[in-house]
Amino acid sequence: MRKPMLSVDQLISHMQSKNITFAVMDVDDVKAYLGKNNNYFKLSSYRKNFSKYTSGERAGQYENLDFAYLIELARIDVQLRKVILGMCLDIEHFLKVGLIKGIEDDKNQDGYTIVEDFLKSSDGQNIVRSMEQKKNNPYCGDLISAHQSDMPVWAFVEIISFGTLLRFADFVTKSTSWSLPVDYIALDIVRQLRNAAAHNNCIINDLNTKTTSRTHPKYITTFVSRCGVSKHVRTKKMSNPRFAQIIYMLYVYDSVVQSDNSRKQSLAMIKELVNVRMKEHKDYFKDNPIIISTYEAFSEIVNSLT
Repeated sequence: MRKPMLSVDQLISHMQSKNITFAVMDVDDVKAYLGKNNNYFKLSSYRKNFSKYTSGERAGQYENLDFAYLIELARIDVQLRKVILGMCLDIEHFLKVGLIKGIEDDKNQDGYTIVEDFLKSSDGQNIVRSMEQKKNNPYCGDLISAHQSDMPVWAFVEIISFGTLLRFADFVTKSTSWSLPVDYIALDIVRQLRNAAAHNNCIINDLNTKTTSRTHPKYITTFVSRCGVSKHVRTKKMSNPRFAQIIYMLYVYDSVVQSDNSRKQSLAMIKELVNVRMKEHKDYFKDNPIIISTYEAFSEIVNSLT
């Protein structure tokens, strides 16, 4: 059933009916925020992190939820997405570096034949069409025009998407002496998270423990355990696919990105986010066990990285 499109005043009345309060911001500031900075549909998704009364006259209404808390989560989410995207770009770069070096070190490879074979494979057919469409792209069109008839690997990796890079890396692993530095599944999870961050999808708008979840491979549980997170907390938090994907990304980053300079910069940014920015309004969430426990687990993992 379609829902009616509400005016700002109607949205505020709707929130008040759900026991969302306006103690931190007055109503005029809320109206200005909704009009200029965000849309209600996206902002309201963070309500999933807050519990509701289950009985009494307030049954179905939110407990301890002020409009400012939603804004704070949305702002943290924006910064988290930026950090995630930066770390994923580091992963992509160093995956390319390792792949090219692996092909260079293989005496049976010339840097061209492996690309030719991949483009002839079932995975490569769509890429040929994609390259044709990118010829007018100012960032990769020249590379495509110069090498399309005989593409070397060092040019090829610069014109393909992250998803294609993963498929190519898997193909190279099966065709040469080079091996992926981490499990393909973990890399594909990084791809999903990267795309979510790049497309400005909300990341932390549902941090609830899930009743059904996938079993994580031993390398992930070992990584989280090594970071100091207890088995009980690990089981609960890793049941949430959003939290789990970020942890997979941190694991892959820790495994793939070996440049001291890159690590220093990216880890400084995520630690500043965790240890300073996320604690700026910690009083907003002091009565929210979902957010507090998720933050504590995430903080423990991030601060263990060096």
